Amino acid sequence: MTMQNSMASMKNEGGKIHLSGPLSEWLFSSKFWFDFNARHGTMFDQFEEDDADVPIVNAIVEALDVKVSFLQNLGVSDIEFVYRWTPEQGFLKISVPRESLLSELVRFRDFLVDAAAKNHCVTLSL
Repeated sequence: MTMQNSMASMKNEGGKIHLSGPLSEWLFSSKFWFDFNARHGTMFDQFEEDDADVPIVNAIVEALDVKVSFLQNLGVSDIEFVYRWTPEQGFLKISVPRESLLSELVRFRDFLVDAAAKNHCVTLSL
């Protein structure tokens, strides 16, 4: 079973960033989007596409800062997580280098910071 890649694109400008399967899946596995939706009344969901206006983009940046700090302070070299459940009630796990997740997460956050600074909404294809 393949991992779901994600993409974020700026409206009005055409800038975009692709998120790898491991980062995309980790954001869901770690409940990032579930917790964000609960706090902000949004409905960002896996396999869906939604638009985020600038205030929501800024809120996503703040939430990503928390995840960045978490990864920076985590004392392990690899992050292992379940990214999918099988029909037989089994699960699929992956182990990803912490630094790899961290650097990609920072690039995603920086992309969103740039979009907000330019006053652009962002389309998230998760």
